[in-house]
Amino acid sequence: MNGVLTALRTEAARCRDMRFGELPNRTRTTAHHSLLDWLGCAVAGATEDASRLALEALAPDPGSHVVIGSRPVAGWRDAILLNGVHGHALDFDDMLPEIQGHPSAAVFPALFILGDDRGSTVAEVLEAYVAGVEIGAWVARRVMPEHYDVGWHGTGTMGVFAAAAACAKLLDLDEDQWISALDFAATQSAGLRSLFGTPGKPLHAGKSAEAGALAARLSRAGAVSHGQGLTAERGFFTVYGAGKTAPAEPAGNTWALDGVLYKVYASCYMTQSVVDGALEMRERAGGAPITAIEVTVSPKLRDVCAIEDPQNANEAKFSVHATTALGLLGHDLASEQTFSPEALAGAGYRALRERVTLTYDDQLAGNEPRSRMRVELDSGTVLETDRDRGLPERDLAAREATLTRKVRGLVEPLLGSRAVTDLIATALDPSSALGDLRLGDLRLDT
Repeated sequence: MNGVLTALRTEAARCRDMRFGELPNRTRTTAHHSLLDWLGCAVAGATEDASRLALEALAPDPGSHVVIGSRPVAGWRDAILLNGVHGHALDFDDMLPEIQGHPSAAVFPALFILGDDRGSTVAEVLEAYVAGVEIGAWVARRVMPEHYDVGWHGTGTMGVFAAAAACAKLLDLDEDQWISALDFAATQSAGLRSLFGTPGKPLHAGKSAEAGALAARLSRAGAVSHGQGLTAERGFFTVYGAGKTAPAEPAGNTWALDGVLYKVYASCYMTQSVVDGALEMRERAGGAPITAIEVTVSPKLRDVCAIEDPQNANEAKFSVHATTALGLLGHDLASEQTFSPEALAGAGYRALRERVTLTYDDQLAGNEPRSRMRVELDSGTVLETDRDRGLPERDLAAREATLTRKVRGLVEPLLGSRAVTDLIATALDPSSALGDLRLGDLRLDT
């Protein structure tokens, strides 16, 4: 047995043996927060064009599983895929720097369908989620950041491992079955960054969840592999590793999930600090006319969120130029309406966006959630700020309050106050049955 396969078996054994109630409080709380955040994004995301197009294209046959926010019920694979698209359609869900992607949208859709079949509790689903994210991060350390830099998207390529491991945990597979499930995940790994700003990006989450569930079910059914999908000479680590020769050091958390970051604004995570800076500059400028805006970021943002003249909401969410201008104008970037065609066609927005200059600083490479902003007023006054969104919130109560407001803002206009109150309470209660989330009721009238 090669050394990498031995290490993989050791990590899988650690995750198989882990129990939710024995995890550190921060890890358990973070798992609840990710569940809450994803549910809000999935319900609201059901109204997005990407979700409508996916449903139309898939044309699922009738089944018994709920597609959150939609009228149809579908077979397990279709339901998982569509719920994955819904959860990532807004691009408002959590992200984990270690996997360079969005863990909840790639994992929870699979756990919800399999967990519903098994009558699982919220704690059991979250236990599986922590294990899945851990394995996804373990794989990522052996290919990142080179893997991301050459054009792969972690939600699609690392998310499938996280989903497969999470499902293996929930289905109580043995060690050899875990290894087989991860092999079958490896051969389904896909997702290109070149699709950012299109309906292809939320498809990465849906396909990861679907493929991960299929990989685990295939292994449970008796299909056998022995680690060659990941560790063979032409396995995943070699083919997808972009020349990486040694694994990255872990981020220093007890469990990888502890490093997850949550979005305050409905745009790419690499624009979150930019919006912070723009809102600060708006307040400091006090309404004075602005002559020029310079935003300095990591060079890695060049082909991620540097769309200079976005033509639609999806593109605007991946545009430092657009999010800067919208923030300076005082728009609420947590609201989808901010990214409407009307807002992007406004003369004031367009004039301000054209004054934005994007520059790159090699010293920011590896710290993509950080940005600097320099604003010059007509008076000649120069304002500067340096903002960073790269560190998890330490105050768990404050984070829960923020996420609760976010979910209320997303779900209440669609389902009403009572439904969102019940949703929040159940997501934060580990003893609740998964069925208590009443996912079948989370369907919109539209």
